[in-house]
Amino acid sequence: MCKHILNAQVAIRAACCKKWFDCAECHQEIENHPLQKNVEMVFACKKCKKVFRKDITDYDESDEYCPHCDNHYVIKAVTQESKEIQKFENLVKEVKQ
Repeated sequence: MCKHILNAQVAIRAACCKKWFDCAECHQEIENHPLQKNVEMVFACKKCKKVFRKDITDYDESDEYCPHCDNHYVIKAVTQESKEIQKFENLVKEVKQ
């Protein structure tokens, strides 16, 4: 489970070490080498558990969905920081009412 992106919808296979990670920050924390950038990315959908590839040089809006189950995996990331900001904003709204 990723501690950086709390709502990660896919795992990403790192081209450099062929290991699976939820995000680039997870790779950076675990591995002792930089994440290799590649034009072809390999994803594993967390909803249907199927693997698929995407060419990022030819990426459009339809590529934001798993080709197997149509899970929308390109979504706004929820991080611990964003959750704290949302709590604070909700508290401010309550105080103003």
